[in-house]
Order: sequence, then C-alpha cells, then structure tokens
Amino acid sequence: MRDLLEKALKKGLSVTFSNENGFAVIRICKGDEVVASCSLGSADFRATVEESLQSLLLDLERKGN
Repeated sequence: MRDLLEKALKKGLSVTFSNENGFAVIRICKGDEVVASCSLGSADFRATVEESLQSLLLDLERKGN
C-alpha cells in the first residue's frame, strides 16, 4: 500500500481514510477538491483498501489527473 500512497503523493494528490456510518471511506483530493472516492465493505480491510486505492488511481490516470 505504501507504493500506492507514494504514487498519489508524487502526483500532488492527498489520500484520506475515514469511517462513516460503519464503512471505511477512501478519498483522493487535489487541493481542496475530492477527485475520487469509494466506500469499502467489511471484507479483509487491508486487501480491500489496496485494491480500491489502486482502482481509484488507475481511474484518475485514465481521466488525465
């Protein structure tokens, strides 16, 4: 997961993790703007976070962010 976070930081993005209504939420921001986010289920948290973060970063690359 560290390499994914470093990849986001090198692109000038910030990544936040929070817990809302019992669900883990990942948000990727550029400045004050949320450019991607997702909510996670209750499966294996570490694997789910890594897969979701990778997916969000790939989507952002495709969009040119």
